[in-house]
Amino acid sequence: MPPSSRRRRVGAPSDPKPHHLAFPAPERSPICGVPDHNQNQNPSQNPDRNQMDLISHLPDCLLSSILLLLPIRDSVRTSILSSRWRDIWKLNPLHLDDFFIKSNLHNGHETRQAITHIASVHPGPIHSFRISQFDVHPEVDDLIETLTRKGIRDLVLSFGQQGKLRYRLPFSLLECQTLRKVSLSDCYFSPSPVLSSSFPNLKELTLEFVFLWDDLLHCLLKSCAQLEVLQLINCTGLQYVRLNCAKLQKLTIHECCGGHVKDMVIENAPELRSLRLGEKTVDHTKFLVQHVEKLEVLGFFSMDANMRIGKTFSKSYNEYEMSVNGSMVLPTVKKLGILAGFANGSKYPLLSAVLRCFPCLETLDIKCIKSSGDAPEVGYWEQQIPFGFFEHHLKSVTMINFFGLKAEVEFLKFFVQHGRVLERITIVCQHKLTATWEKTKRRELRLKNRASMDLVIVFLRKSDFDSDSCEWAPLFYRSLLDA
Repeated sequence: MPPSSRRRRVGAPSDPKPHHLAFPAPERSPICGVPDHNQNQNPSQNPDRNQMDLISHLPDCLLSSILLLLPIRDSVRTSILSSRWRDIWKLNPLHLDDFFIKSNLHNGHETRQAITHIASVHPGPIHSFRISQFDVHPEVDDLIETLTRKGIRDLVLSFGQQGKLRYRLPFSLLECQTLRKVSLSDCYFSPSPVLSSSFPNLKELTLEFVFLWDDLLHCLLKSCAQLEVLQLINCTGLQYVRLNCAKLQKLTIHECCGGHVKDMVIENAPELRSLRLGEKTVDHTKFLVQHVEKLEVLGFFSMDANMRIGKTFSKSYNEYEMSVNGSMVLPTVKKLGILAGFANGSKYPLLSAVLRCFPCLETLDIKCIKSSGDAPEVGYWEQQIPFGFFEHHLKSVTMINFFGLKAEVEFLKFFVQHGRVLERITIVCQHKLTATWEKTKRRELRLKNRASMDLVIVFLRKSDFDSDSCEWAPLFYRSLLDA
C-alpha cells in the first residue's frame, strides 16, 4: 500500500512532542517555593517523606494563632499529638465556655472536672470564663480563686436553679482588679463587711436571682467608679435603693421581688441613656430620676407608674392620678416602651399626654395588658391632633399581646393614617393566626389611606416573636411567654 494511503492508528500522536516538552517541568516545594529534587525518588528510597509533619515546623507564634481560631475543646486536644504540641495551647489567653465542652461529655460531673482541670493547668491569663448550670461542689471556691489570680476579665457564673440560692460567693471575688464584666445567677453574698475596693475596674454587672441588701448594693456601686451597665433581674432583699454612678449608661431593673423595691432614686447618673423597668417593678416602686439630659431609651412605662423623670412626670405616692407637665418634654428619648390596657377608656387622655412628651420618638413598643374600666370613647383617636414625632421621626411601632380588640385597632389606625415616615408596624398576636382574620384586621386598619407609602404591617404569633432582637430583651426573659 502506498505511504499516502496508510490509515493513521487511532490514538497515535499526529506529531512528535517538541524537545523542550519531553520532560516534565520541575515542581516547586510547598514550603519554600524551590524545586524539590527528591520528588522523583521512589518512596521506598525516602521512607520519611510520607511521614513529614510540616505544620509542626511552624513557629510557636503561628501555631498559637491557629489554635486561637479553634474552640477550646479542640485546642486542648492538640496537646496529645506530640511533645511539640503539649504546651502550644497554653500560649494563648484562655476563653473558656462550657458550651464547647459539655456537648461531648456524658454528665455534669465530667464537665466540671474538665473545666476545673483546664483552668488549673493553664498559666494565664484567663480572659473570659462562662459556666452555665454549674454544679456546686467544694472546689468552686478554689476555682474562683484561680480565676482571680490569673487575670479574669469576663466572668459568667450560673448555678441554674432559678432562685434556689445554693452557693455563697466568696468576698475575695470582690477584690479582683482585672474584672471588667460580671454576670452572677442563683447565688448570694455572705453577710460580711463589704470591701471598699469592690470591683474597682468593673464596667458591666448583671445580677440575676441574687440575694442582696441595700447596704451591700450601695457599697458595691460606690466602689465601681467605672460602671456603665447595671442589670438587676429577679433579685431579692432590696427595699430602698439609691444609685450614684457617674458613668452609668444602661440600667435594667426587672421584677426585683421579695417585698418589692419600695423606693429607687437615681441621684447622680448624668450619662444615663437607657432605663428599662419590668412590669411589676413599675407598678410597685416609686421612682425618681434626677438626670435625664441624655436619656434615649425608656420603658416599660405604665399609666399607673409612680414616677418622676426630671420635671416631666410626677405623681403623688398615695394617688392614682398622674399629672403630666405639658411644658416639659424629653426630646432625647428615641425608643419608648409603654404598658397600656385599651379596654379602659379613662386612661386615653393620659396616654395621649404622655406620648406628646416625646417629640423625637423613633421607635414605639406597646405591650397590651388586661384592664377594666370605662368603655373607650368611639373615635377618640381620630379626634386627636397628630403627635410631633409623626412628621419626621417615628419609623417603627410594635404592639405585643395584641388581642384584636376594636380599641387596639383604632389606636394603630391612628398611626397608619398620620405616620409620614413610618416604615413598619409589627403586631404580635396572642392567638393562632388565620388568613381570614389577618385579612379582616388589615382592612380595618385602612392601609389604603396610609400616610407613608413605605409602611409594611407584619402579623406574628407570640411564639414566632424574637424578643432578643428588641431593646426590651431583658424584660421579656421568663415573662413574655407567661404574659
